[in-house]
Amino acid sequence: MEDFGEALRLIAQGSQAAFSRLYCEQQPIMLHFATGLMSGHGQAAEDMVDEAFFEVWRKAGQYSGDGHPQGWLRRIVRNKVIDWLRKQPRAGVEIPADDALAQHSDECDTPEETLAKLSDANELRRLLGRLSLEHREALWLCYFEELPLSEIASIVECPEGTVKTRLFHARRALRAMMGDQS
Repeated sequence: MEDFGEALRLIAQGSQAAFSRLYCEQQPIMLHFATGLMSGHGQAAEDMVDEAFFEVWRKAGQYSGDGHPQGWLRRIVRNKVIDWLRKQPRAGVEIPADDALAQHSDECDTPEETLAKLSDANELRRLLGRLSLEHREALWLCYFEELPLSEIASIVECPEGTVKTRLFHARRALRAMMGDQS
């Protein structure tokens, strides 16, 4: 979409066409983001993204024009995910093997390579799921979404220094968890 902010203005005026274009363009991006934050809970991630877009439909006129509009949308998705995570039991939850991330394996690999990749991906998702939301979110946005620190700081609404600290502690925690398994 050429002008995300213009789309929000049109949506605020009730344009279903603008909403449809925005949804078609941004839904896969936001689903990828939500799935990462939710450690692979694919169906729940889809639900949270749909709820976020429903909120965009209702509140598009509240976008102030400050910051990038995609960051505004990401914050809405993030808040929906946080609400969902708060309602989940604290006990460890097994992540299904057929979740959204496992569906993106390389079709050119041999079956053995694919199995190894899925095993590694499942292990990474399991380890990421053990991190706090703040650490998982910082890692996801930095390494999987390849966003600059300034944009991550805007999305999570904290200073860049805090993002750097979260990344440092998240990497350290992952190293420790991987060391425990050796």
